[in-house]
Amino acid sequence: MISRLLEALLTLAADDFRSRYGAEVIQVHQERAAVQRGPIQWLLFGGRELVGIVWLVVRSRLGQRHRGVGGTTTRGRGGSMVDTIGQDLRFAFRTLTRNPAFAATAVAVLALGIGANTAIFSAVNAFFFRPLPFADPDRLVMLYETNPEFGWQHAGGAPANVLDWREQVDAFQDVAMYTEHVGSFTHVREGEPELLGVTNVSGNFFSVLGVPAALGRAFEWDETWEGNDGVIILSHALWETHFGADPGVVGRTVELSGTTVEIVGVMPDGFSFPSDQTQMWSPWGWATDARDQVWFRRAHWVRPVARLAPGVSPTEADGQLQVVVHRLQTEYPETNRVMGAGLMPLRSFLVREVRMPLMVLLGAVSLLLLLACANVANLMLVRASERSREVALRHALGAGRRRVVRQFLTESLVMAFLGGTLGLGLGWAGVRAMERLTALGIDGATAIALDARVVLFTLAVALFSGVVFGLAPALNSTGSRLGEALKDGGRGGTAGRQGLRTVNLLVATEVALALLLVVGAGLMVRSFWLLRDVDPGFQVEGTLAVQLTVPSTRYAERDQVLAFYDQLTEALEGRPGIERAGTVGHLPLAGQSWSSQFQAEGWPPDRVGFEIVHRRADPGYFEALGIPLVRGRMFDSSDGPEAPLVVVVNETFAREHFPGEDPLGQKIAYDRAATAESTWYEIVGIVGDQHQNSPGQPVVAEVFENRDQDWGRFSWIVMRTSMEPMSVVPVFRSVLREMDPLIPVASVRPLEEVWRTSMAREEFILTLLGVFGAVALVLAAVGVYGVTAQAARKRTQEIGIRMALGAAAPDVLSMLLRQALRVVGLGLAVGLVATLLTTRVLTTLLFGVAPTDPGTLAAVVVLLGGVALLACYVPALRATRVDPVRSLRAE
Repeated sequence: MISRLLEALLTLAADDFRSRYGAEVIQVHQERAAVQRGPIQWLLFGGRELVGIVWLVVRSRLGQRHRGVGGTTTRGRGGSMVDTIGQDLRFAFRTLTRNPAFAATAVAVLALGIGANTAIFSAVNAFFFRPLPFADPDRLVMLYETNPEFGWQHAGGAPANVLDWREQVDAFQDVAMYTEHVGSFTHVREGEPELLGVTNVSGNFFSVLGVPAALGRAFEWDETWEGNDGVIILSHALWETHFGADPGVVGRTVELSGTTVEIVGVMPDGFSFPSDQTQMWSPWGWATDARDQVWFRRAHWVRPVARLAPGVSPTEADGQLQVVVHRLQTEYPETNRVMGAGLMPLRSFLVREVRMPLMVLLGAVSLLLLLACANVANLMLVRASERSREVALRHALGAGRRRVVRQFLTESLVMAFLGGTLGLGLGWAGVRAMERLTALGIDGATAIALDARVVLFTLAVALFSGVVFGLAPALNSTGSRLGEALKDGGRGGTAGRQGLRTVNLLVATEVALALLLVVGAGLMVRSFWLLRDVDPGFQVEGTLAVQLTVPSTRYAERDQVLAFYDQLTEALEGRPGIERAGTVGHLPLAGQSWSSQFQAEGWPPDRVGFEIVHRRADPGYFEALGIPLVRGRMFDSSDGPEAPLVVVVNETFAREHFPGEDPLGQKIAYDRAATAESTWYEIVGIVGDQHQNSPGQPVVAEVFENRDQDWGRFSWIVMRTSMEPMSVVPVFRSVLREMDPLIPVASVRPLEEVWRTSMAREEFILTLLGVFGAVALVLAAVGVYGVTAQAARKRTQEIGIRMALGAAAPDVLSMLLRQALRVVGLGLAVGLVATLLTTRVLTTLLFGVAPTDPGTLAAVVVLLGGVALLACYVPALRATRVDPVRSLRAE
């Protein structure tokens, strides 16, 4: 089928060009039809015809430029050069077509290296080079707050602080704010409730970014405040799916979570910043007196982005910002005593978490490409040795060294072009798999895809590869002693032995590069295993979490909300498959929480507990997830809304903040300088630790507030099940419909999925490095096998003489193995030194293992040495089985 399709396409191409460029196309077409070819030969021959046709066109155009008076054609230098290049190209394709196995192997190896580079570069391009979807994005900077006591480096800003920056820093043209947390509105469509993702922003959000609405208008600054906030802007995707792309949607009112709002605009297609989950934007609607309240300067939860004023550099802006920061530290010592701030370009801020992983992966695929080039260079050296007689004849007939080198380089570039074309296809497939990179970095700002920059990069890599793996064979095959090559008849003469030294050097390089890649993969494997062995502190298997938000329109009072959750959990526990149910404000390992400082009753003023995180829960949460009560008691019915406030703390809290003391019965307040007017909580219990963000990050001190006392509309329902967790989802939906059919399910997540997602970055890097390491191992084995086989072939007569004189097969086998293993040993030594010098870049990506871990290094050296030994052994063993008489007659 493929052959027929190619034949039809080439026939059409030939017919089209026959009338323009004469009999040469007909000759090529007839030559094609006269030979039976397989798919690989068809690919090579099709490429040859395509290049040949293009060459004819170019030559014809250049010929017209050199046409003299009266139509006489003058053969100029340009036409002569084009003719020579055309000859080289046609000869290169003919040569490769005659050796389809060699061509297919070389092209496949190159395609792997180039395809891997294309896929990784597409991510690098998306994150670092592709323009952000904003006007003049280089003028945008992200502002952040720092605090040495809390260990904050790039924290969100307190709204009151950001408002002061906006008004007092002249270097900022304007400052906008948004939240990284995507909230939700309930929208009832055709009788079915659904949740729509909403991002809260300040009224100047779109004007600061420089992104106008595609329909309608953007927000205005006054809409940041209460009373003017009954407006929303739709994403383009939501406008199409929910409103039928109706241009008259602007000005329409809709009911969201029981509140009527007006649609004032629709954003351009593809814009969803700051998150892919954002389906609409809503202004905050802050109370006008909020700015004067302590919490407005104490809570750090907005992301401020500023546009620099014309002509102002980031350094100047930062200098002005620091003046305001120091002033606020003096004016508001309670909240800003050590609160700092900084700025960085918006792109740099967005990619700060993904920079190191991508650089590591880009370095890995670069090594893989060099390994592929070395492998193909080895193949070409072996082939060039076999063609030594041909090269000698060319020189004897008058061909200069430059002319022969150019022919060899042409063949290399043709293979590189074919490998690059196939690699581009593999890269496209890799890009589709790169969608998992969204867990690493920019969410909603860019998309990983193949574009013109990636295609040009691929072509440049292919060109570089062709020169790299083609230069050594070209120079080696045109070296001295060509006369001896004629005497040897191309069967392993002096020129071949000279080339063997180059082959050995390339094989040693392959082994060294493979060691680097396999060690990197081995370190990530061991790190990931250690990470998976970390106890998260709760039961992962057989647990399910479902997210809900109770609307204020039908549940206006606190008691109504608490009663709803109590009735829901009681109803669930009576259904088949659900053993226990409870509620929690934020799931463990999900990374969503808030933090504060605290003081205990009786502490001196200078004793303060920093950076404790908070979570709201009920007793069912701890029981459903199997979290043990270490000491004290759990919340009970006596801890009602009107009872004294109580909390439960984790073991890390007790160990860090009450060393040598009993925390039970202690009263704490979430203030730096607590007073009698502070809100006090009594510690009544200590529970086991749970990892809050990732198994790779240490557990921090945590306080659990009682859900009945610190209530909220948003909660996760966690359930321990006696069957596969997702199988009880229909049961949950049925119970929810019975209680309130207008409350939608926001999210359904098995806790095992939450656990895996917390290790998504490590798993992704491990997968890619593992693939690169496996490919490197195979390529190194192929290289070692090839050099051993070539060495045995070059020494066929010597082996025959040795065996004719009585040498035993084991002795000959040992001789060949020693020669090959010396090369392997050199590669391992060089690779080990390079590994010790370079693997330190993996430090930030590893968990529980050093980048120079002796166990991993030893295991990889043994593995690679064993594979190399096997690759040496097979061709060496085959050489010892050659008939001595036949080997002596080979000359």
